[in-house]
Amino acid sequence: MATLPPTANPSQQPLNLEDEDGILDEYDQYSLAHPCVVGGGRKGRTKREAAANTNRPSPGGHERKLLTKFQNSERKKAWR
Repeated sequence: MATLPPTANPSQQPLNLEDEDGILDEYDQYSLAHPCVVGGGRKGRTKREAAANTNRPSPGGHERKLLTKFQNSERKKAWR
């Protein structure tokens, strides 16, 4: 199995932090300084925002379904 020779070209050597400052713009530096939190499968929202904007079932049961049934039965009674 052939091995590749180490890179001797200075342009292919890994950069130091001092060298990166000239290459990276302010957005790249911000993204490196503030990494994303692991477990961010929440559409880019925090847990609090996701909880506030999520349709959760109400603990009281199916109020909307019961209300619709009641309204429909009242309409049928009015037609008779």
